[in-house]
Amino acid sequence: MEALISLIIVVLLLVLPLKFAAQFIGAKNTGFFNCLFALIVSALFQYGVEHFFPNLDNTYGWLVTVPVVAIAYMLVLGTSFIKGVLIAIVQVILAVLLTALVASLMARV
Repeated sequence: MEALISLIIVVLLLVLPLKFAAQFIGAKNTGFFNCLFALIVSALFQYGVEHFFPNLDNTYGWLVTVPVVAIAYMLVLGTSFIKGVLIAIVQVILAVLLTALVASLMARV
């Protein structure tokens, strides 16, 4: 039961920031399952990039990751490339804030 609750929390921590960012930026497809599918597609795209360019380090890896994620968001969420980049940036900010909030709430329990 604890594993299921943990899985639900992780999925919500990943999908909700993307959903809020997509709605804020103005994407066409902002449903929960569309956002979940966009995350899966972006993870597959990132895996493909890491497979073809295994020597990318953490210093410059984000220069490749952001456009790849933006392309995935552009395709799945029905938005432009620039809006996809903005969604990726806002999503990261919201995910960090939401994770910090959940961590502080869990620390009190």
